[in-house]
Amino acid sequence: MRRDYVKNPLWKVLVETVKSMSLYPVHKSYVRDRIILNEPSIKAEELAVRLCIPLGEAMVILDELRMYADDFEEELKALPAERKYAYVCLGGTFDTIHYGHIALLMSAFKNGKRVIIGVTSDELAKKMRKSHEIKPYSERVNNLRKVLEKYGWNDSATIVKLDDPYGPSITDATLEAIAVSPFTAFRVVEINTIRAERLMKPLEMIECPLILAEDGKPISSSRVIRDEITPEGRLVRP
Repeated sequence: MRRDYVKNPLWKVLVETVKSMSLYPVHKSYVRDRIILNEPSIKAEELAVRLCIPLGEAMVILDELRMYADDFEEELKALPAERKYAYVCLGGTFDTIHYGHIALLMSAFKNGKRVIIGVTSDELAKKMRKSHEIKPYSERVNNLRKVLEKYGWNDSATIVKLDDPYGPSITDATLEAIAVSPFTAFRVVEINTIRAERLMKPLEMIECPLILAEDGKPISSSRVIRDEITPEGRLVRP
């Protein structure tokens, strides 16, 4: 688990050293786009060998891109007093809300003073061809508001309906950053291309880690609905 080594005082030194390396962003993007979604529980030792990179760099990359549910619960306990951005946005269906959704929300609220949350409309949700039936928009928004209230985020949030994949991210010039998961990081390039065409500043990307269940596989709405896991990533046992 992550919490053992992050308590080591040398961990921060390692992180700073690795992030100063010129190829770190390239290696991290490659792992995010080509490896982590297919092999979420890959070990740092294996990643280091596969990419021919130092073990320390592999550890930092994986620490940024994934997190087990137990460790995420520790992260949830406190948000920093200072936020980097005035306005942050994010989007999602928020059907069956689980730790993956909450991690995305936390990434936004940890960095933004105000957060605009786009929730897909019923029409857009149908086009996404999910493997399960999606709850009506009103029910999904009500459940989302309960989560925001639970974690004290409600007063800093604005919920809007998404009729397309982009929403305010391509129309609101006041937005400064966008929170994304490894599944949706690709969308930022499209958004910033459109913003550039409209003479708006590009959005900075806030990457939310992939939250893994007890079995080392990503937590997802489909798995929760199939009763494989709980929304908190615990395995459902007979």
